Amino acid sequence: MKLAVTAWDLSSVEALQRIPDQAAKAEAMGFEGFWLPENHFAGPAALSAPLILLAAAAARTSTIDLGTTSLVLPIRHPVSVAEEVAMLDQIAQGRLILGLGRGFSEDLFDVFGVDPREKRALFKQSLTRMLTIWSGEAIHHKDDRGLYLSPRPYQSPHPRLWIAAFGPLALKQAAAFGCPYLASPMETFSELSQNFAQYRAALKAADQEQPDVVPVMRTIFITEDAALATAVREQLGQESRRAAAQDQPDQPDQPAFIVGAATFVQDTLARYSEDLGVNYLIARGRIKGITEAQQLASHAALITLFR
Repeated sequence: MKLAVTAWDLSSVEALQRIPDQAAKAEAMGFEGFWLPENHFAGPAALSAPLILLAAAAARTSTIDLGTTSLVLPIRHPVSVAEEVAMLDQIAQGRLILGLGRGFSEDLFDVFGVDPREKRALFKQSLTRMLTIWSGEAIHHKDDRGLYLSPRPYQSPHPRLWIAAFGPLALKQAAAFGCPYLASPMETFSELSQNFAQYRAALKAADQEQPDVVPVMRTIFITEDAALATAVREQLGQESRRAAAQDQPDQPDQPAFIVGAATFVQDTLARYSEDLGVNYLIARGRIKGITEAQQLASHAALITLFR
């Protein structure tokens, strides 16, 4: 299983300034990917421009893949995205994985003047146009001459594309493009199992091959301190229930997070691999009350499990 990690500190502007340092640290630890989310108008330091931060991270790293968990397409112009992504892929020399999403915040759509009812159609239109631009087709014709993207992406014909999906319509859209499906980190194991089944059925219906990579993003914390593990599980469980507007806790064997001793985490991840076919793990941190030192110790323990 390939191991990747999200940025573990996005708590302030100063933390965002240290994103390149975090990427370099992740590379030195042995992770194969470093991932950033996208969020707007939230917290002390919203991460509204992940491509810019990944460009800075690319300058500090040399081997680790750099990815977006969900770059929101409907609020962007497809030509601009195609250009920026191509340039970033050149800077990173082919290490970019572009995770794409439709977005879910009505406030975000209001600010950018997008009708949320049109987000799936806009996503499809934008990605379709980006694919044609990256393939070398003319972006525009003027006075009998074509205008073309330059430079084109380092990877041919384009960077690796993943599609974040939540719900049957989004799963079908990911399958229609033949892209790996990246689930929400808030989904339980049971929900993931159902979604992977729907996604694979949609791949077959769309006459698309199963992608080689099967990713999942999970909040992971490894500790041999049983009391600390219990406290973290209780906190994450409360956060998950609030996010999902649930009244009942997740079943013990179906958490949306993996917290506990190294052997427990190893056994749980083996289940993801065996039952779901997962072969690429993005370890998510940023757990309230957990220090950076504790989170990095957990990440180091995760690397050790797979060496």
